[in-house]
Amino acid sequence: MLLEPMRWPILVLALLVLCACGGDDPPGLSTAEYPPNEGANATVNDMALRNAFVLGAKPGKSLRPGDDAPLYFVLVNDRRKPDELVSVSAKPMFSGATISGDKLLVRTNELVGGGAAPQAVLTGLTKDLPSGGFIPVTFTFKAAGAVKELVPVLPPTQWRATLSPTPSG
Repeated sequence: MLLEPMRWPILVLALLVLCACGGDDPPGLSTAEYPPNEGANATVNDMALRNAFVLGAKPGKSLRPGDDAPLYFVLVNDRRKPDELVSVSAKPMFSGATISGDKLLVRTNELVGGGAAPQAVLTGLTKDLPSGGFIPVTFTFKAAGAVKELVPVLPPTQWRATLSPTPSG
């Protein structure tokens, strides 16, 4: 009889201990946050680069040396002043790059990009490039500085099929 009043507090304590022991994520599950896109994401001095990707060749094909490839991305300026994307480089994979309009002005709290037209074009591919890989791309801003990211090369399938194709299709 004396143990009867203690049964519930001991049971509750045992359950709390058991719950506290399982602090790790179960295998295959995670509580880590991942961006809901397939592209590269980075931030440099409050300038956010989101969902950057190169539109590559159709599945099973490669872009060929000399080809150009469209580069898509979204920029969000959380800085106190406007900034400009002044250059993009994917050397040595591509010999050059052009930015839509020579430079992209990104006003404070403004989103630029994300449409059907590319924000830049990587020019002069130096070797075969199949879809599915990654290439290093450096984005340089006038005030925020530069950020280098591994950008995926994605095939023109699914929702990307409506985007501007590469010259080799």
